[in-house]
Amino acid sequence: MVTPRRQTINKRTVPSSGFHLTDVPPRLLKLIAAFVVLLMLLAGVLGVRAMLNNPENLPISKIDLQGDRKFIKDTDLRAVIDKYKQTNLHLLDADALKADLETLPWVRSITLRKAWPDQLIVMVEEQSPVAFWGRERLMNKYGELFVAELPSMRGVFPTLYSPEDNGRKMGERYLSVKEWLKGLPLELSELTEDEGGSWRVKIKEGPEVMIGSENQALRMQRFRVGFQQELAKKLNNIRRVDLRYTNGFAVEWKKSPVGSRDSTDGVAGVSDVKERT
Repeated sequence: MVTPRRQTINKRTVPSSGFHLTDVPPRLLKLIAAFVVLLMLLAGVLGVRAMLNNPENLPISKIDLQGDRKFIKDTDLRAVIDKYKQTNLHLLDADALKADLETLPWVRSITLRKAWPDQLIVMVEEQSPVAFWGRERLMNKYGELFVAELPSMRGVFPTLYSPEDNGRKMGERYLSVKEWLKGLPLELSELTEDEGGSWRVKIKEGPEVMIGSENQALRMQRFRVGFQQELAKKLNNIRRVDLRYTNGFAVEWKKSPVGSRDSTDGVAGVSDVKERT
């Protein structure tokens, strides 16, 4: 009996034709992942932007008015804001709203803040008046001029004016004149400058004092000495004191039997020189 021979079959490994992530270099995998994330973020941003470009989505529903206000009415502020709030924070024309609000009387500055998703915060800085500027305007504590009505304070605040409209400079001059009058029972109610640079002072419930365009400190010192020695006793009868002389000053009386103007002869030991500057 013949035993058949077994055939030996050589099994060879056939290469697989499938794709495996393990075959991709790690660095390339990271780049692909970053690109996918970037695409997702971009799609999200475009989606949110498309949504916000519709003013009916997330409309402004809360207005928060902040800042101390004594003269500004909330109704005036909201009347302006209402014209702009029919949209969302993304589409809001903040620059135009700010400019419109700052045209209101008594508003010095406006700062706008957006609190997402639907709140607008309006910071209001109100004017702080310290003086009248001529007949029609006011001056704030920064020396800035503005237009507003405040009749109740006429006579309480001093009145300043200069054709240069330089509030800061006139404010400094006002403080200088107050210092020159310090210690005297006189209250300064007006300080004005004309086009020639000549200063004029008005004493509250008293005379006006013509200081002139030069040597103001020296002239006010001369007035101070004259007031202490002689003029204080006759203050209620003095209409005007003119300091625009080289060495003396002249007094115009409200009532005088011999004339309306006397020199300073015998007052404070100075003589009246008929040359004004």
